[in-house]
Amino acid sequence: MNPFMFHTPSRIYFGEETSLTAPDLMREIGGSKVLIITDDVLVKTGLMAPIIDAFKNDGNFEVTVFSDVPPDSDVKCVGSATAVGRGQGCDCILSIGGGSVLDTAKAVAICLTFGGNLEEYQGLNNLSTKLLPHIAIPTTSGTGSEVSMVAMIKDSAERKKLLFGSRFIAPDTAILDPKLLVTLPPKLTAATGLDAVTHAIEAFTSLSTVSVFTDVLCIEALKLLFKWLPIATKSGDDLDARANTLVASTMAGIAFTNTGVGVVHALAHATGGEFGTHHGMTNSVFLPHGMSFNMDAAGDRYAEIARQLKFTENSNNEIAAKTLIDKVEELASSINLPRRLRDMGVPALDGQGVEDLANIASTDPAIMFNPKEATIEDIIGIYERAY
Repeated sequence: MNPFMFHTPSRIYFGEETSLTAPDLMREIGGSKVLIITDDVLVKTGLMAPIIDAFKNDGNFEVTVFSDVPPDSDVKCVGSATAVGRGQGCDCILSIGGGSVLDTAKAVAICLTFGGNLEEYQGLNNLSTKLLPHIAIPTTSGTGSEVSMVAMIKDSAERKKLLFGSRFIAPDTAILDPKLLVTLPPKLTAATGLDAVTHAIEAFTSLSTVSVFTDVLCIEALKLLFKWLPIATKSGDDLDARANTLVASTMAGIAFTNTGVGVVHALAHATGGEFGTHHGMTNSVFLPHGMSFNMDAAGDRYAEIARQLKFTENSNNEIAAKTLIDKVEELASSINLPRRLRDMGVPALDGQGVEDLANIASTDPAIMFNPKEATIEDIIGIYERAY
């Protein structure tokens, strides 16, 4: 067995209405002036109210709410939230929402801890110490941001995604409350779910050192997602479906934060930065094409997934691997996700436009973990087949 390092910095609490225990958990990790970061939709639907009330009724906390996080958060949003937190003297953070909200909170924690501009800290392992106490409560089952050691923030001026990666970025505590997901619309349920599928598949085939820990997390996450995601998409109030997809998303999040992802994520980051497409939906479109590109380097690993998930018993790795790609396509189609970039509203690009986007993808940190090298021409080919 090869040597490996496996890291899980976040404590995880799972269960119905565990979100209401957030004040107790915050007292354990420190802080009394809470900056709650969320989005306007969650505030308007009333989903936030019981959690905010739990803090206010506790009597030990001062609460400040920042709810202006957009679906695709950017540097400007992080700056605004940081200014609010700094102005109120906030010393801990509670984030409630999808990946955009949770990543925004991670970036705000960087700025409140170290000061300066967010851009100064982009890249991998550029942080020197622990950040402000942070509890994350996801309201989607896809990003894994509640346990990951990375954050992606858009630089709108440059039309690209900035990556921040460090073991200090992961929230101290993740609260998984499936009741918070029952109103998540089918389209977002499907798209975020395919993001989790992509995390698990790319983590399982990463060029980085994988381990028995990450392997088990990836396989179990995929078993849960292939079984429960169609049910969660069709019947949002099915708590079993919500619970299982939520746990699967977190499992995949732990896996990929240890191994990295690959060319699918690199292309999704580049495309999302340029056109504002939903990250999970973009991953869904690129995933089968990225897998086909990686077949000669990762086909045996794809075949292992296919057999573990009982999609096939065929001993031929190429046939088994292609079965997995077909099953990924079937899953995405069954939950009504678009299968081409053009169906997502991405405009046709000329030759220079595609080359520019491929250049951005080629410099995305995710691509360094792809199981085989991807040249600019390779990336263009994947993009064109997905278009």
